[in-house]
Amino acid sequence: MDRNFVRTATGAVAVAVAAFCLMSACAGSGASRPAGTEGTSTPVSASPAPVLLESVAPVFGAKFAQGERVPIHYTLSKGMTADSVVLSVGNRRIGPVAPEGFTYNLGPKYPVGRVVYRLTAYRGGESQSRSGEFTVLAASAPALYGHRVKRIYPHDRTAYTQGLLFHDGSLYESTGLEGQSTLRQVELSGGRVLRSRNLSDLYFGEGLALLDGKLYQLTWQNNKALVYDLNTFDKTGEFDYGGEGWGLATDGEVLYMSDGTEKIRVLDPATFRPLRTIEVYTDRNKVMYVNEMEWVRGELWANVYTSDNVIRIDPQSGAVLGVIDLGGLLSPADIDATTDVLNGIAFDPATGRIFVTGKNWNKLFEIEVVKR
Repeated sequence: MDRNFVRTATGAVAVAVAAFCLMSACAGSGASRPAGTEGTSTPVSASPAPVLLESVAPVFGAKFAQGERVPIHYTLSKGMTADSVVLSVGNRRIGPVAPEGFTYNLGPKYPVGRVVYRLTAYRGGESQSRSGEFTVLAASAPALYGHRVKRIYPHDRTAYTQGLLFHDGSLYESTGLEGQSTLRQVELSGGRVLRSRNLSDLYFGEGLALLDGKLYQLTWQNNKALVYDLNTFDKTGEFDYGGEGWGLATDGEVLYMSDGTEKIRVLDPATFRPLRTIEVYTDRNKVMYVNEMEWVRGELWANVYTSDNVIRIDPQSGAVLGVIDLGGLLSPADIDATTDVLNGIAFDPATGRIFVTGKNWNKLFEIEVVKR
């Protein structure tokens, strides 16, 4: 519509505004506009930017083993061209991708788990990205092990064992359940509790680790890690974290924390901030419910909640190296209404002894692992 015509029509309406009949006639004419819209024009929506990348591959559901090569490729939308297409994996830029695709090499120790990548197409001063993903599995099936019981020790049946470690001749144990959670030092030979500290009734005690003279104790759903002096059991600090706390272990430098999923967080003990995340996978699937953990000869050993298995995990890649079957440790006479699942691994690095127990078990076992 011509702008001069709009201004003229608006002026005419202003002159005739005192005449009710004329105003009514103008308001009813097909050439008029609703009040307040004079002199405006309907905005025109900007055209959406053309889609450069029509698709990428691989996508969710694709699986590759450590050591294999992953073919990554893309398809441009019909009629589209791109100056370049660049591949990034995680937060790391890999490089340009040729029209025929790119081969991404998985090393033999490549971390297992979900991998998200991004392809970014550049054209002129514009860019568009599209993401894809695939899962990396362990290169080989885990070795299978059984066990032999070397010695049996008494264990407090009322202890709902959530964390266990061995240090300087004694066991240190974290027990759970609201109103019953404790930190305790336990005599190995007789199972006698030498020292104990009760947690707040609000806390459900979980995993336990000893590093640099400090005991770190997780809580289940309270999002708190409690820190104690080893010699006095005095609480010296605490940290917050997101999600649930399950198992805790240390390699002498960092902490490893499980949360009931297939993921293990590697934490800075000074801040409890995550340094990286490990995902636990076999050659077939992820392993959920990773629970109490222990550092054993350069590996992470972990209970798998609700099972009689302990898994051996490569702490760098997350691949499951072995599965230890600990079924049958308790006899029928040892089991009562309170007896719960296997949980608790302790390692004595000086002698190589391995101790295991469970929640509300009346016995603790020194075992030898036997390959099948």
